Amino acid sequence: MNHGYTKAEMGPEVTAAAGFVSSLLRTRGFLSEQQLQIFSDCLQQALSEHYKHHWFPEKPQKGSGYRCIRINHEMDPIISKVASRIGMNSHQLYQLLPRELTLWVDPYEVSYRIGEDGSICVLYEAEVPASNSGPSVCNNSTLHCKNHFLMGRTSPPKNYLMTVSS
Repeated sequence: MNHGYTKAEMGPEVTAAAGFVSSLLRTRGFLSEQQLQIFSDCLQQALSEHYKHHWFPEKPQKGSGYRCIRINHEMDPIISKVASRIGMNSHQLYQLLPRELTLWVDPYEVSYRIGEDGSICVLYEAEVPASNSGPSVCNNSTLHCKNHFLMGRTSPPKNYLMTVSS
């Protein structure tokens, strides 16, 4: 019976995700290093807690939609909650973070996409232990967050335009 995974078992993935969001907040110079550190630590804690019963290293894609962090006209509730701990409101978050961001935190891989048509970039990747049966093949019958928006990862749209809003 799976009682949930500990922070240590999803450590590199959660650390990569929290570090990435913190680095996006850092670029504007609005927050102090201390605030960013508190944000990053709290986000790691919140994600670990949120993913505890939704972490399946033996089936890394299972639960991907649940673990997907999304900013798209609405701020991701986990990010909002953590930001409020350092005195930031949603309006400030929208000024600092991309308007459209999707962050997938899966066992062995953390990736993100800025904009709806941007390329998917991998932040963290680890070797899947050999105990798994064969190479992982994307199964179209399991529709998860990544497949829902972009069926193939190998060839991103050639004509995408990345805009930076000021």
